[in-house]
Amino acid sequence: MKIKIYDTVQGFLNENEELLLEKESVTQLILHNAFVNKEKETNKEVIFGRIEDEEDNIKLIFANVKPYNLLIYNLDNDTLDSVKSLANYLIKDKIALKGINANKKICNEFTEYFEYKTGCTFKEYLAMDIMEITELNKELVLPKGNFRVATLEDKDILIDWNIKFAKEALDEEISYEEFKDKLDERIKNKSIYIFEDEKHRPMAMIAATRQLVNGVSVSLVYSSEETRGKGYGLAIVYNLSKDYLSRGNKFCSLFVDKKNPISNGVYKKIGYKILEDNYDYRIV
Repeated sequence: MKIKIYDTVQGFLNENEELLLEKESVTQLILHNAFVNKEKETNKEVIFGRIEDEEDNIKLIFANVKPYNLLIYNLDNDTLDSVKSLANYLIKDKIALKGINANKKICNEFTEYFEYKTGCTFKEYLAMDIMEITELNKELVLPKGNFRVATLEDKDILIDWNIKFAKEALDEEISYEEFKDKLDERIKNKSIYIFEDEKHRPMAMIAATRQLVNGVSVSLVYSSEETRGKGYGLAIVYNLSKDYLSRGNKFCSLFVDKKNPISNGVYKKIGYKILEDNYDYRIV
């Protein structure tokens, strides 16, 4: 196996962007990190590369950008030798590693080998499915209400819901200060939304969190605890998906918790389909 490390992020994009865009929902984290850093030269904190076999066939594409996890996308199911080559490179060059995001097979192979070589320990942090919608189920029955852009007047409830979302979806305790700037930006950019009932009471929120080349990534789907089971989560995801598809996006994508079959069932009703699993492992 041969490992290719790029000197510049733009050089990485020049050779790999078209390939990554073929499965953009699956590779969006690698692409996003590359686009954000495309003016930079690479170093030990900003690494982009790929693994090739002796015939120059691409086996893995990866990115390791501090402070995020190592991201791996495999183009071949026979991955063990490629994974070992990547792990050996990271160990040899003493590249700091926080964790790994990849499908279950890659995560298992990488963590087992990396633990064997270094003595460190990985722990599963999140188990997710990557879902995508290209066409809406137009036969859904939705609750009555209004889908609208969130405003500054919604800020108090958005703060409360963001904190609860982090706890329920990510098992993280966060404070307002940790997401204050991002929330302010989303309100300003009109990328966070509310679904309200007929009495104009906010029932659910959602955000378009990442504009991609051909689509949009959706997150922060949350409905108030006392109104769950009444279809407001369904309504807000449906309306945002409809809105962004009508703008010319080819798809909307979601990372969803495998441990929440109720939410996953809601997304499937709307027309979302699972493309691949995505696991997040962190070094303990």
